[in-house]
Formats: sequence, C-alpha cells, structure tokens
Amino acid sequence: MTKASEAKAAKSVASDLSVEDVYRSVMDAIVDQRLLPGTRLNELAMCEAFKISRREMERVFARLAFEAMVRLVPNRGAFVASPDANEARAIFAARKTIEAGVVELAAARASGADFKVLAKNIAEEETHRRAGRMREAIKLSGQFHLLLSEIAGNAILGDQVRQLVARTSLVTSLYENASEMGCWHDDHHKLIEHLRAHQPKKAVDLMRRHLDGLEESLDLDRKISSKTNLRAIFGLDTLELASKNKV
Repeated sequence: MTKASEAKAAKSVASDLSVEDVYRSVMDAIVDQRLLPGTRLNELAMCEAFKISRREMERVFARLAFEAMVRLVPNRGAFVASPDANEARAIFAARKTIEAGVVELAAARASGADFKVLAKNIAEEETHRRAGRMREAIKLSGQFHLLLSEIAGNAILGDQVRQLVARTSLVTSLYENASEMGCWHDDHHKLIEHLRAHQPKKAVDLMRRHLDGLEESLDLDRKISSKTNLRAIFGLDTLELASKNKV
C-alpha cells in the first residue's frame, strides 16, 4: 500500500465499528458462504468500506488467519482460505474426535431447557429448508453443533468446535452442492432422542456417523470460479472491492 493510499484510508476513518465488529462481519460472511474460498480481500477497499484504519484491518486479517479462515500471502494480500482435500479430511477427523467428547458431556448435562433450545433450532432449520433457503438452513445446522458444545459446558472444547464448524463451511462451500444437502439434519432429531434417553454411547456413535456422512458426500474434485463484490455482501454499496484469485 502506498503512502497516498494509506492516507486515503486513514482519512476515511469515521466509523462506530470496532475491530471485533468488523471481524465478526467478515467471519459471518465466510461462514454463511457469501465470501467464497479464494476471494481476495482488498485491504484498502475494506478499510474504506468499514471506515477503519489499515492497522485495524490488519488485526482483523491476522485473527482470521490465526483461525485458518484467511491466508496471508506475502506481496499479494489476504485471501479467504481454500482448504484442499487433505485439509478437508483432517478437519472432519478432528471434528469426529472432539465432538464425540462434546456429545458425551452433553448427554450427562442436558436438561429440559436444553432440549427445547435444540428442538427450536431444528424447527427453524426445517422451516428454511422447506422454503428453499438452504444457506440459512445450513447455518442453523452448524449452530446445532455449537449449541451442543455450550450444553457440554467446556469452553475449550466449545472454542474448538466453533472454529472447526467455521472451517467446515469453507469445505462445503468448495466441495458440496447446497441444494443436495437434504438429509443430514435428520440425525439431529435422533441425537436429541439419545440424549433424552441418557444413551451417551448411541449419541456418540450417531455423531460420528453423521460427520462421516457429511464427509462422504463431498466432491473433492469440485472447482469453484466466481467473482465476489464485498460491498454488496456487507450491504455497503455497489463498488467492486475484490477480485477472485486462486493462490
């Protein structure tokens, strides 16, 4: 970035948004699959869009990179991460191990109030699926796993699940057709039944099969090619901020 462009970015800073707000906005766009893997995130343009300084934007990118949601490429900039097939398999292997522990803890702790929250999540997901709003349905499906981690009551495991669910969104964005993702949520109903019946082993086995099914549905040879308009994604205006570049 040149001194002139830095000055331009700094001059535009007049935002009520915090670094956390911007981080959450970008993270949500990635998890919601509005920002596709491989999208180049233009630093200057994003500074202007969010009205934050270059230093603040660098902090956002650094946090996303630490969480493996963004890649920082020397002399090229920041890109939404594009997990390859090996990384995709590693993500699912980690999820099967970690979420088995989460389900076991949740089975011992879940109460009537927890079951109501889980059932509400499933009902909302089904409403979106019936209406053809697959992006919203998929997001709620991921949130089901986050809710389980909260019920488990282990904050460390919860952080791991949150990061892995977010990275799974990158994987499914690359390798899956959202319109074909129609049966995974059925396992959530059955999982609640096992938790209610205090059957942790059955719940753990089901979670592993559930994640196996998701992994097996992936088309690891699938390629995605598209351009992304960051201002449109974040509801700012129609100025093009990013171009799609694979690295």
